[in-house]
Amino acid sequence: MKFSIVTSVLNGASYLPETIRSVSGQTCVDIEYIIIDAGSTDGSHEIAADAAKEDSRIRVFSRPDEGLYASLLWGLDQAEGDVLSWLNADDLYTPWALSTVAGYLRRNGDCAWLSGLPGCWDAEGRLRFVRPEGWRSQRLIRQGWHHKDLLGFLQQESMFFSRTLYTALSAEERRAITDCRYAGDFVLWKAFAARSALETLPTALGGFRRHGANKSVVNMDAYMDEVRKAGAVFLPWPLRPAAQLVSRAMSAYTAAVMAIREDQEI
Repeated sequence: MKFSIVTSVLNGASYLPETIRSVSGQTCVDIEYIIIDAGSTDGSHEIAADAAKEDSRIRVFSRPDEGLYASLLWGLDQAEGDVLSWLNADDLYTPWALSTVAGYLRRNGDCAWLSGLPGCWDAEGRLRFVRPEGWRSQRLIRQGWHHKDLLGFLQQESMFFSRTLYTALSAEERRAITDCRYAGDFVLWKAFAARSALETLPTALGGFRRHGANKSVVNMDAYMDEVRKAGAVFLPWPLRPAAQLVSRAMSAYTAAVMAIREDQEI
């Protein structure tokens, strides 16, 4: 089983070395790591190139002035792995991420799309919290319930999906993703949910690194504008807290059940 991870970077030198180490340090050895420099001027390309000299599993490309999601889809198109994912240039995997995913997929061969519990690191690289979000309804993902103002985002940093699921995307779906500047992930998850359920492992696999200059935080209003255009569901305010409460209760219950099941596998 081979993993292909893609990182697209534009002036991410501050955190890129740690991101690279979080991939190259995985205990799963069959990894292909594709890093795409989008025209950095801060030394990001040199950081990636130096890492590639030390680790033959890393491949570095230069594609300046290309949008984030066009860059990511191009990288995923080049990938040779059975299991695909992408990691932003300031985010991190846990050391056990890929080996855990590999073990689960070997036991559950029909799984096409899975994630872990959402984690969050701070600027110093400390894991600050993990959310027990174990329940993600395929129907609600497809309908667009998962965003900031309803059931919460689906965390991209711990998503893994099969090559088959990715290559099933239509030309129209790909255009909808690459037309986004910020919310291409939201559009991608909706497309995946039309074909597959999202399974969740009861552990942190990867996480968002919050450091104050995150593009997704700084540009949240623009992100949410794209989410609205992509067909997100927004419930009236009186109904929203109840939906969130039910979702959190189901998530905690599902995470607990999965933890018990995983414990029986050990």
